[in-house]
Amino acid sequence: MRTFIIITLLTLLSTHSVAMGMTPLSEEEMASTYGQAIFEITDQLVAQPDGADLNLLRLTMGARIEINANIEELTMGRYWRPEGTNCTGGPGGDKVCYNNNPPASYTDNINWACTAKPCGSVGLGDDNYKSSALTHNTGGEKSFFDESAFPGGFQPDGGVDIKLRDLTLGQVINRGNGVYEMLPFVQENPYFEFAFDDSSGVRKLVGFRMGAENASGYQGNIIDVISGFIRPTITADVRFNLLGINLNLGRIELEAFLGGVRTIGWLDTATLDLINVTGAAGLLVSNPDALLEQSPHGQLFPVQSNFLDNTNAFFFSVGTRSIQWSEIAGFSPEVTNPGFWINLGGDGGLVARTQEGQHPNNYFPGHPKFALYGSNTNYGNPATLPKWSQTYNNN
Repeated sequence: MRTFIIITLLTLLSTHSVAMGMTPLSEEEMASTYGQAIFEITDQLVAQPDGADLNLLRLTMGARIEINANIEELTMGRYWRPEGTNCTGGPGGDKVCYNNNPPASYTDNINWACTAKPCGSVGLGDDNYKSSALTHNTGGEKSFFDESAFPGGFQPDGGVDIKLRDLTLGQVINRGNGVYEMLPFVQENPYFEFAFDDSSGVRKLVGFRMGAENASGYQGNIIDVISGFIRPTITADVRFNLLGINLNLGRIELEAFLGGVRTIGWLDTATLDLINVTGAAGLLVSNPDALLEQSPHGQLFPVQSNFLDNTNAFFFSVGTRSIQWSEIAGFSPEVTNPGFWINLGGDGGLVARTQEGQHPNNYFPGHPKFALYGSNTNYGNPATLPKWSQTYNNN
């Protein structure tokens, strides 16, 4: 603190001495002068697919944020939403609602309705809350509520837009001999963006989002319910247990939109891209419909570990209407729906560790959650993961 005060005083004195000798610059001198500011402000009019164009004001901070944090619970958006109607997607044709047949009694903006019935996928039979034996290495189908298969259990809540538990940013790597290394979750050039509607002649704030131009590292969570656009890239080995022998049948590569409003995520052939299937797995999964038959349950909760591979598609938002946000580093995100929303994926930078179904470990010995997650093997090669920067190292 003392050093900081001295530096501050020297800075002020230096500034004062320069200020006393300031002279005006000519236009030519100004044109040849360069500098760098920590903040950048952009203001643009962005066309919207439904409704008036919005004026988007974005404040970007030229900074690198390295964070290693644990959040016990993150809950956002506790208010009433009507249930969606005419559910025409997902297994059974009744798990993904597109809200194209609103009830006559509901005259408000139907975009506020849930996209799963019942709201938040809460209240369905327990058989809907199981992992797929095809893609999860849990020794067969396992219930989300089975804490031996999925540490932390499952606590769905149909009354909120987003509910994440045991949210971790970064990892703690056990180097042995009592030595632990912290690997951060990194965000570069974080920003805040405000959406204004000027169509009525009076400027109205209709939305807000926060994110970063680039995010990298591991992010883990228990997903009890989510509202957002979640599109992971998934690679899973297909295993089949025959008389106690675990046979490897090949590999599945896919991208799937698992989001919506207050949902736990359902595969839908309309939003599923089956990239490649190798080996004997092709006999079981030859097309998206066959994959849906093999994975008829909710998908998001077992994906407890997400690797963000330098993505610019990670942000939180809240709004009173659907919003097409501005491009980030050339990437235009999916339109966000009213309410609280999370965008994760869509640019290929989200890798979901579906196969393992484990939560990344970010706790030291002695922490109450260390016993729950401490035995998990952390993912990836630590040599390739983000390191704590050495900002003041000239090398």
